[in-house]
Amino acid sequence: MARPKIDYPCEWEYRIMGQNEDGLRSAAAEILAGKEYTLSFSNKSKAGKYISLILKTTVDTEGERNEIYVSLRKHPAVKCVI
Repeated sequence: MARPKIDYPCEWEYRIMGQNEDGLRSAAAEILAGKEYTLSFSNKSKAGKYISLILKTTVDTEGERNEIYVSLRKHPAVKCVI
């Protein structure tokens, strides 16, 4: 299957999930320091243990897009990135 063609720069969206909203917000601020982004509530698990936020930012290259993804995945407050 061919990879989709993405024209850069473009707005990219990450869904980040974790147990603590403040921790997720801190992770985004730390990883995207100096870069404009928006962060909005997405969902909460039925039991209330997990929360997800939608992080939107402009990425200039595929490398930058992947670097942000990897940094989010490695952050201790982030349990999952989609």
